[in-house]
Amino acid sequence: MLPAKKILFLPVSIVTDLISADRCSEMDIVLDLWVSAIYNDDQVQGSGLGPVAYFRNGTGNPLVTYTELSARWGLSRATVGRILKKLATSDYISLMSFPGRHGSVIYLQNYLSTMFEISDVMVDKEEVAMTLNIRLELPAEGCADYEDPSLEHEVIVSDELTSVSKSHIEIIMQKMAQILMAQGISCFGCSLSHYKLYPLSDDCGEDLLPRAREQTVLRLGLAVLCGNRQIANFELTLNPIEESK
Repeated sequence: MLPAKKILFLPVSIVTDLISADRCSEMDIVLDLWVSAIYNDDQVQGSGLGPVAYFRNGTGNPLVTYTELSARWGLSRATVGRILKKLATSDYISLMSFPGRHGSVIYLQNYLSTMFEISDVMVDKEEVAMTLNIRLELPAEGCADYEDPSLEHEVIVSDELTSVSKSHIEIIMQKMAQILMAQGISCFGCSLSHYKLYPLSDDCGEDLLPRAREQTVLRLGLAVLCGNRQIANFELTLNPIEESK
């Protein structure tokens, strides 16, 4: 018979004092990440997707920069980057870095199975970006980097959404399919399924779409059908952002 697994719990304040006392070792960093992990807490963005490292800065946002981690762990930014990449390569963490000044998000692997003896989850970077409201740029039609998307499924779009580029709708659908397939929804991997995208209320109507510059929230419905039978339904929320000129 195998011995019972023992897990040591420490108050966050004590761990913070320990790691701030000197330069952190790799084990110190792993301990800090585990003690700082938050899962399924409504006050911490992205924690519903998986156990995320959140250093309780009062924002509810787990995004953190290497500069902040450098100051926290008493190491250079280069050393912080090297250690985090090593932990990611060893499958201890999922490290997701975003461009610009957004920073990075750190998800812990094997945390749920160790702490709660439940199956660990796969965390998708694009799903994290949407949860944290990090805009993913869509390529402009006609530019050198633009490629026509190729969908394996039929997409039926409501006439009320005619101002949305068909190619952009297909790109968004590809991203949604990848995210939902990663969550175990196999219908998005079946060539027999097709989708319907439609507005959920009059607020999404064509006559109000020009108000996007006023931060109008658009609520869309996404139905997944197998033949004529609807098998799943999702709600999408779009937050248009006015481009600064």
